[in-house]
Amino acid sequence: MTFRIFRAALVVALLAAFALYVWPTRWRYDHITVGDDTYPVRIHRFTGNAYILLPGEGWTPAEDATDMDSSGAEPTPGNKT
Repeated sequence: MTFRIFRAALVVALLAAFALYVWPTRWRYDHITVGDDTYPVRIHRFTGNAYILLPGEGWTPAEDATDMDSSGAEPTPGNKT
């Protein structure tokens, strides 16, 4: 009888650990298309912060990667002028 309770508690604990640490991963992945180029985007599930993977620069915060330049031109990932 106690073995059944222990086994049931173990199963519940494993399911809870899986639900907390594995299933809702830290990042949700998407993409953004700018002109003819497509860039991977990762979004933190809990904070909502987004990062764009730029060639040669790595994961860059979306705010830095898509800032408009002083002329008001369309945002371009990686354009930090």
